[in-house]
Amino acid sequence: MLAILHGMVHGYAVSDDFFRSAGGFMDCGTAPLCGILTLETGLGSGYYEHARPGPHGLWPEVGSYGSSACVQPSSSTFDPSRVYPCYIDGTAGSDHQLEFEAHEWEKHGMCAGVRDADDFFTQICSLSRDPVAVMTHTRSGGATAISDYADALQSAGYPVYDTDGTNSQVMLSACSGSDGRWKIAAVDTFGSVCKGGVTPSPSPPAPPPAPADECVPNVHGPPCTVDEDCSYKGCIRCAHSGFCTNVPL
Repeated sequence: MLAILHGMVHGYAVSDDFFRSAGGFMDCGTAPLCGILTLETGLGSGYYEHARPGPHGLWPEVGSYGSSACVQPSSSTFDPSRVYPCYIDGTAGSDHQLEFEAHEWEKHGMCAGVRDADDFFTQICSLSRDPVAVMTHTRSGGATAISDYADALQSAGYPVYDTDGTNSQVMLSACSGSDGRWKIAAVDTFGSVCKGGVTPSPSPPAPPPAPADECVPNVHGPPCTVDEDCSYKGCIRCAHSGFCTNVPL
């Protein structure tokens, strides 16, 4: 069974789609790509409770969520191979965080028009740094209501697109031009901030198929539900993703 990964700390909860539908259909205007940068205050419950604010992810608003194009990676589709600094929280192991990043990459990064996973997460960390600093300052003052964080971000000049009071998250609107560089911007400025049409490009090379009877680095192993299903060459356990893996806990 494929679980839904969620939160800055690797966890299992409701789908990202619940939040992406909250702000309504996003119109990119003339910008090629648009979406939301979702930030967690860390004051939610369960997997949304952690020591400090941080990014959840960058989600292009494609299909029924918005008019953004879905532009595949131009260089590589391989999953991330390291935990990026803005996803290190100290309350979850690197293996768990790496699985969470893989989920964000596979579900959202594949449509973000970036080069590869490294480009995607490097941009997320860069984009989120300053607004997360605003949220950290707000939290240090004892704020607990999600409206306090939204107000602080708006006062600092950030375009708040929506909020999620249930899990204490704030969504900022963002867009990207044909260069694949994402920028935080108000929806009504997308066309001027993020210019350029989407340039068709050859499909990126697909990752090698998962071996049917072994586990290799950076590739899903055979499907599984419990550790006992993973008695294959190189496999050591059944990961939360629903596939055997050679990565220890």
